[in-house]
Amino acid sequence: MVEPVNKVGAQNNGGNANKTQRPAQITVKSGETVASLAKKFGMSVDDFRKWTGIEGGIKAGQKINLPTATVPQGKGIYAVAREAGMDFTEFCKLNNIPKDYSASSGEVFYVKKKSQASKPAQAKSTKTSASPKPKAAPKPQQTSTPKTAPVEPENEMQKALMEGARIGAIPFENMAKYGTPYSPRTIAEKLEEAAYNNRGAVGKKDFDDMMKNVNSKNVAEVLTEYENLKGKSLIHRITHETSSTKDARKNAVMQIYDTLAQVKGTPAEKRTEFQTELNNQFDSWGYVNTSKMDSWIKEMINSPDAAASNSTSAPAKNPVLTSNKSTSKAVVHLTNKSGDFTVSNLQSGAIASAKKEAKTNFQAYCKANGIKYDENLLDLTPLERIPAPTVKNGKIVGTESELLKPTTKPNGNVVIINPGHGGYSSRSGYFDPGSYSFIKKANGKYAPLLEYEKMKIYADSVVEKLRAKGYAVVLTNAHAQTMSDQGTISNIVKGLNNGTKGSKKYPNNNIMFISLHADSEPGKTGSGVCYDSSFSNDTRFANILKNNLNEDDWISASLSERNWNVPHKGLQVLHQTETIPSVLLEVEYVNGAKSKNLDSSSYQARFENKMIEGINEYFGIK
Repeated sequence: MVEPVNKVGAQNNGGNANKTQRPAQITVKSGETVASLAKKFGMSVDDFRKWTGIEGGIKAGQKINLPTATVPQGKGIYAVAREAGMDFTEFCKLNNIPKDYSASSGEVFYVKKKSQASKPAQAKSTKTSASPKPKAAPKPQQTSTPKTAPVEPENEMQKALMEGARIGAIPFENMAKYGTPYSPRTIAEKLEEAAYNNRGAVGKKDFDDMMKNVNSKNVAEVLTEYENLKGKSLIHRITHETSSTKDARKNAVMQIYDTLAQVKGTPAEKRTEFQTELNNQFDSWGYVNTSKMDSWIKEMINSPDAAASNSTSAPAKNPVLTSNKSTSKAVVHLTNKSGDFTVSNLQSGAIASAKKEAKTNFQAYCKANGIKYDENLLDLTPLERIPAPTVKNGKIVGTESELLKPTTKPNGNVVIINPGHGGYSSRSGYFDPGSYSFIKKANGKYAPLLEYEKMKIYADSVVEKLRAKGYAVVLTNAHAQTMSDQGTISNIVKGLNNGTKGSKKYPNNNIMFISLHADSEPGKTGSGVCYDSSFSNDTRFANILKNNLNEDDWISASLSERNWNVPHKGLQVLHQTETIPSVLLEVEYVNGAKSKNLDSSSYQARFENKMIEGINEYFGIK
């Protein structure tokens, strides 16, 4: 017999672990009882009997059917739980999986269907001497009316009404109360389902269609229900859909704000303040931290509706935001350059320089890959996304998040994550995109594949996974030279030590640093885990990561010892991390046949999960 999942089922964090086999039928082994089987599935005896339909005792060799359901093509576990009429938390508990489990199409799960839960056990048929039942009246003769095809919805509203009826919603009562057939809870669940099933969901049909159901009658309840469901805000989910365009994410957040502001009568100047914070978060190299915006949204939710109050004044005034981000005309002083520059000058110069370099590199790329060079084949749009520098007191500085607290029970450790490259030098004003190659798009054009953009996507994803595992996280980035000059990592560590980086004090033994990079190409520089062998903690951590990453064939990680006496541009980020375990981790190659892995969501999930397994192993967390 295959052991039930609640005892031996493999956990899966985002799709990396081996899929658990969930048999639709089990065979009773010698010595097993109903009680022992029920315990393995985390159920009471009564619940197990209702679930399986068995009566009385059981004996060795007896077959017991277990209700299962299969993940449909293009769907996820939300769809399976909803189809079965199960509470999502109960579904995950039954199958021993986390709520962020990434299911495969066709994967089988145990379910408790409503009909099964309420259906009495089927009695065994017995012959009796009772009088026979009277014969049933003959059925009326069927007419020849042909069967009609299923009614197809003509619009989104009709589709919602039909869907609401199918899942047992009360569409007409909901229409009167919420202005939509869906309850706020259902809207929250469907938004999460759409986001979970679609990479880059914001801007895609499933997600956007459900966003249309968020209106002035239900917006406050939808936001509350979503946070109750996921433990984080809806605008956090939207902003962190990093595969969606920046504009799509911003527009979705402002749609929520504007809808809520209409209900609460929030004045226009508060909208400006909110939108400025949103723009600053995106412009600070994309490290979006929604904590301030979340607090404002909660204040709005808790304030009286405009229609229910005689006053249309705004909620209590929030503290004035402080931002390191200067205006485009702000003057910037560079250490190794004469004269002053503006933020706008530096950004436009970085874009122009990158485009010029891309054209030169594209010629070499075409030659190496047997492509007839044509400048018209080159799509330089990604280079327009090069961010403006972050400036404070006339100097270029790095970006640094607040201490991002765990979204589950804290484990007492902090991971500092640095997505490599992507910053401006405080000495020269040079923007460093890191390594890059070119990738062919669906329209036949070739666009630059930039290391800094890819590492940002990996870093944002890793941060959320670490927080879900109980880690606190700090996300920081700048040009490696700038980070070294300004002691960025050292200052973060000191803040964690003395409690100024969050209320809790963290000793060095509970802090680590990881810098994520994408190596140039095989044979040029050793891909793998770079570290300083003169520090035992670095060496131990590097070996743990190497062993974890080498368990599978998707990456072959080597170890690269850092020679402390020889400056190395890529390893400058490690110059200030002597007191904590620190590594520079090469994720994959930007150039060559393996570069496609950087764009692969499955590769990304596997790599990140293996990396987190290594972090857990270092800290002794199981």
